[in-house]
Amino acid sequence: MMKDNTVINLVSDIIPGKSIGGISLGDNVVDIIECIGDEFTIDVFSFENFGVKYFCYKINNGAISFTCNESGSIISLWCEPPYLGSFNKRLYPGITVGELKKISKKQSIIKGYLVIDNNKLIYYGMPDDIDDFNHFSDLDDDVIFNELYVGNLE
Repeated sequence: MMKDNTVINLVSDIIPGKSIGGISLGDNVVDIIECIGDEFTIDVFSFENFGVKYFCYKINNGAISFTCNESGSIISLWCEPPYLGSFNKRLYPGITVGELKKISKKQSIIKGYLVIDNNKLIYYGMPDDIDDFNHFSDLDDDVIFNELYVGNLE
């Protein structure tokens, strides 16, 4: 849950399974909006999935994005460039396949996401232009993974 002294920013370390930029899974959207104030731009849209309504919030054109349910609880959280924070100074949004090959031992696709070194608490969304491949090693080194998620793919 969000603490009163929470600061939202675009450079904080990413905490797998928990938070990005001071926003945590399980936080309430009302608290986040109040904390952000006029500091960042926020775009909001709603969508339905299997008859359930959700809301997506994009802060500063998607530097940090999250989805919340109708009660306002954040259930999905990710970042994209220009977010500048990272996890262990290794994993960050906007990383190339070439860099991922250098810094990791294992790359797996789990539930449609790219998981690095079996850490299922932090993972990449697939680039829009990648639709079919058999192995991570099949991808060109200059392919960019922009969306970095925190959650739990167990």
